[in-house]
Amino acid sequence: MKKQYAKLFGAGVLGTFVVLAGANSQAQAQTQTQYGAPVYYPTYYNDSSSDLGWHFGADLGPSILQDFNSSRFGFPGHFSARVGERFSVSPEFDFFTTSQVTLGANFETGEIYNDINRVQEDGQSTSLRIHYYQVPVLAGLTLKFHPDSFVVPYIGVSGGGDYSLGRIHEDGLFGTISSDDQINPAVEATAGVRFRLNSFIDFGFGYKYLAAFPSGNAAIATHAVLASLNVKL
Repeated sequence: MKKQYAKLFGAGVLGTFVVLAGANSQAQAQTQTQYGAPVYYPTYYNDSSSDLGWHFGADLGPSILQDFNSSRFGFPGHFSARVGERFSVSPEFDFFTTSQVTLGANFETGEIYNDINRVQEDGQSTSLRIHYYQVPVLAGLTLKFHPDSFVVPYIGVSGGGDYSLGRIHEDGLFGTISSDDQINPAVEATAGVRFRLNSFIDFGFGYKYLAAFPSGNAAIATHAVLASLNVKL
């Protein structure tokens, strides 16, 4: 009988160690000693497999339109803009994940606005102002890294089109003199970091570089630094 109890006790101890080992792999714990006894402080563990599926992201922040030369507004000129704003929405589907990285496909659109306040024609300043709007429509890939359970750096690349509208005004006058709109090829690169608040919500900051390519003109580049929110659906 004692041998049977010993075997049962040994099996129970072994099972306990197996369970504890599995729990430790799922929730990494820090151990400290208090009053001579070990005390376990569980830490948040990121189960990367939970990233798979649909996510919805939105971001908002300042937009910087890089100075550019163009003839698209009816005359060759040099254009400079004030800092504007950018708002984007982005459904994303994560389809591949490991303990180190997650890869997802995304679609992005939104609005970018800048006020072009300096217009030079033949080296001379003019009295024109241009309200410049962009609506990018892009599809691409995003790669997220998992260096720990809370911080998630990411990079991405996408391509598609950029609809832009320029409404030309003259200083001191109300109303629009003329307008010009185009749809041009565009590419975008992104990078940033997200902070995982829980299994469903990430909050972070990112940088986006958008380049549009009007026919017969140099690329028009827009930079943006954005605060973002990402929710798992």
